[in-house]
Amino acid sequence: MKLASVQSRKTDMVHGPILKGILLFSLPIFLGSIFQQLYNMVDSIIVGKYVSANALAAVGSTATITMMLVGIMMGFPTGASVVAAQFAGAGETEKIKRTISTSFFFLLGLAVVMTVIGQVLAAHIMRWVNVPEEVMADALAYFRIYVAGMVFLALYNFFSAFLRALGDSVTPLIFLIISSLLNIAGDLFFVLVLHLDVPGVAIATVLAQAISVVLCFIHVSRTSPYFKFQKGEFVFDRTLLKDILRLGLPSSIQASITSLGMVMVQGLINSYGTISMAAYTAANKMEQICGQPINGVAMALSLFVGQNIGAGDRVRAKKGLRYSLCVVVGVSAVMSAVIYFAGSSIMRLFVNDTDAEVIQVGTRFMRIWAPLLFGHVFGQCFVSFLRGAGDSLNAMISMFFDLGVRTIMAYVFALACGLGFMGIAWSIPCGWFGSSIYALIMYYTGIWKRKAVVRK
Repeated sequence: MKLASVQSRKTDMVHGPILKGILLFSLPIFLGSIFQQLYNMVDSIIVGKYVSANALAAVGSTATITMMLVGIMMGFPTGASVVAAQFAGAGETEKIKRTISTSFFFLLGLAVVMTVIGQVLAAHIMRWVNVPEEVMADALAYFRIYVAGMVFLALYNFFSAFLRALGDSVTPLIFLIISSLLNIAGDLFFVLVLHLDVPGVAIATVLAQAISVVLCFIHVSRTSPYFKFQKGEFVFDRTLLKDILRLGLPSSIQASITSLGMVMVQGLINSYGTISMAAYTAANKMEQICGQPINGVAMALSLFVGQNIGAGDRVRAKKGLRYSLCVVVGVSAVMSAVIYFAGSSIMRLFVNDTDAEVIQVGTRFMRIWAPLLFGHVFGQCFVSFLRGAGDSLNAMISMFFDLGVRTIMAYVFALACGLGFMGIAWSIPCGWFGSSIYALIMYYTGIWKRKAVVRK
């Protein structure tokens, strides 16, 4: 592929129409997130449809743990990409290379450590989240295989984060689509042909991620000047690592602590039995899918803010926030209506009609939080603005409010108020609004103005 065609994929974040730039950049991110959720959802659909509801519960029982691992592997590249975005906005190209190489060494080491810890503690983790004995074997097998592919997950996020930071959100989408299609084909092959059931979908996921990493590496080594290192350029810069950790560590802590809270909620969910576990697995997939358009715009906004802060244009960065809010409010209204009115049809994608109770419980669960999805909008956009401006600490604290409020209210509603399993559904929007309020306050205090890596 010629360099000119690669350059044509890049979106100029510091010049031109603001809304157009954010939408053009966020669309590939959104589509990529949808494909990522699609192949995760296909895992659940195939085991629910072609194996059993218990198999669906087994996959779902590990979801919060795997989300925590994904969050950690995404947090550090996200922080490093903000550093690179600010250097790009400031025109400091040499430091972009040093950011890339330093991040690679650190993230690779982190992935290896997380893999070892996951394998050693796998059985303890499954007991910690109260996985029932009837699904324990499948849940443990799925988790061990997924953890074995941690390096591939880390490296894909590494390549994607830096390509986006440098203005290219299209290439990560292309490789993610390929990975998604391979994962779906692998699911069908390993489950329907080889009859490997739950372990089969985990194997398919790991293989798809591995192929995606190989393709990303081939692409960047041929086309991106920032990934072409001369002798002495591929270094580990301890000084630069401090800025990467300052922005990446809060993102990873946020993801891991948030998921830790969800692990506590998962234990509560599992206490209501396999029907509730299967219903929650399907409903949780839909919550994640609903968040993807919002997350796509929010991620684009974060990098937009990073580049414009690096270029010294705070006014343009703040305009980007206002435009982003207008877009995601409209999108969330549409998604809310779809989930609310088509809930039962959506549940039937995951389980057979014979699992009527799972369909009924899951539909009721989604109809509780769907009308309040707009509460998720403000938190995501303001948190992304803070992160892009370099204030990852308050972005992290904002998400802690989501974690804390959601976790506490899940137990309050379910146990103290006697709402049972449906109390967990009511806790979800409580977390959204808690996060949104804190992020809004931190934005208007102006603390973020002093947090940039590059100051002009």
